[in-house]
Amino acid sequence: MSQLSDLLLSCWVVEAARSAVMASRGQQESAVQTAARARLLASACHAEGTRIVPNYATRHSGFLGEISGTDEDMGALGMIFLQRLGAYIDAHTRLILSEQDHDKLVELGQTELDEVNLALMSGRLFPPPAPAWPTAEQVTAPGEVLATFGILGDPHVGLTETNQSLITALRQMADDGAEFVVANGDLTKDGKAEHFHLARKIFDEAPLEVLVTLGNHDLWGGEGELSLGMERFRAAFDAEPNSVREHNGVRVIVINSADPRRSPFSPFDMMMGEFKDAPPQTVPGGTFSAETIEWMRGLEPAGPTFVILHHPPYPFLGVPPLVFGLDQASTAHLAELLVKVDAEAVFVGHSHRCHLNYLEEVPVFELASASDWPFGYSMVQVTDRGWSLNLRPIDYDPQMDPMSHRDYLFRRYATGPDEARSFVSLNEPG
Repeated sequence: MSQLSDLLLSCWVVEAARSAVMASRGQQESAVQTAARARLLASACHAEGTRIVPNYATRHSGFLGEISGTDEDMGALGMIFLQRLGAYIDAHTRLILSEQDHDKLVELGQTELDEVNLALMSGRLFPPPAPAWPTAEQVTAPGEVLATFGILGDPHVGLTETNQSLITALRQMADDGAEFVVANGDLTKDGKAEHFHLARKIFDEAPLEVLVTLGNHDLWGGEGELSLGMERFRAAFDAEPNSVREHNGVRVIVINSADPRRSPFSPFDMMMGEFKDAPPQTVPGGTFSAETIEWMRGLEPAGPTFVILHHPPYPFLGVPPLVFGLDQASTAHLAELLVKVDAEAVFVGHSHRCHLNYLEEVPVFELASASDWPFGYSMVQVTDRGWSLNLRPIDYDPQMDPMSHRDYLFRRYATGPDEARSFVSLNEPG
C-alpha cells in the first residue's frame, strides 16, 4: 500500500472508533455525525481499492475509550482529546479527498466542535489528579540466571539540556545487574550530528555496554529528499543499526526499522489540532530495507532469543493507527523471523506507551520512554526456566506540571496495563 492509502485507511479507523467511543460517553449527536464521517472515508477507501478492516476500528475504540474515559470522570478533557483526533483527520485528508468530500467532512465535524466549546464554557474542564508512578508487582522467573539486560526506551538525547534521566537510568541498570543495555531507537531529539555524538559520549561513559539502533527521530536531520541520519549514526557510533549480542547462550537481535522517506506533511500538534510551523520530517512509520531483510534471512535458531526494534508491528492501533507503526510487508518479514528463530519476545519503542500485543503468538511489548512518562527503564532477566520483564522507575524528578491537562492525557495514554510492565514467562509447567 502507498503512504496515502495507508493514511486513508488510518483515518477511517479513527473515525469509526471515535464514533463508537462518543456513543459510549453519551455524545449521541456527535457520534452520529462522526459515523457519517467514517462512511465518507469508507467510500473513499473503496474508490482507492483499499479494504477496510472492521476489527481494527473495534480494537482502536477500546484504546481510545481508555484514554478519554467517561463523561463523568473526564468531562471536557475527554471530549477535547477525541475532537483533536478529528482535527488530525481534517488536516491529513486534505491531500487525499476531493475538495467537495473534504468540505463535507469538515462540516460534519462542526457539531462535535460546538459540543466541546459548550462543555468548556460550562466549566467542565476538571483539574487533573496528581501524577502517581504506575507500580506493578516485580516478577522473576525461577531457576539459574543466564543473562540480564536492560532496554533504554527512546532516549531522545538533546530533548533536555542535561539528559540526566538517561544517565541515571544507565547507572541504575548497571546496579540492577544488567550485563548490557539496548537503546531501541530515537537516540536523538531530531537527528542532529551533535546529538548523535552526545549520545555516544553518554553511552561510552555508562558503566555497561550499550547497543544502539535507529528510530524515526534519528532520521529527521536530513536535507532535501535525503536523510543524513544513517550517515550521522555511523559516524558517531562506528557501527551498523542491525546487530546480534549473545551472552551465556541468550541472544538479542537488534533490527533497524527506521524509514528515511520524507513525509508529505509538517509535524502535527495533537493538542492544538493543527500542523506546526515546521518543515516536513521523515515518515513516522517503520520499514525494513532490502539490506535489513537480507541480513535477517541469515539468522538461525540459537538458544533463547529476543528481538528488539523501534517500531511496533502492523497493525499498530494506538495513536495514530497503522501509519505510526511498522508497515505490513515488513511485519510479515518480522513474523517469519520470529518463527524461524523461535523467539521468546519482541521489545519495541516509538509509541512511548506500555502495551502488550502478540505476533505469531510471540508477545510484543511496547516499552516506556526513559525521556517521557512514566520515566522508566525495562529490565529483562533470563533463566534456565523462563524469563521476566519489569519496568522500573528512574530516580529522577521530571518536573511535570501536576495541573497540565496535556500531561494528564499523556499519562492515561502511556501507562498501560500491569502485564505490559511486569511479565513472566516459564518454559515448563508451574
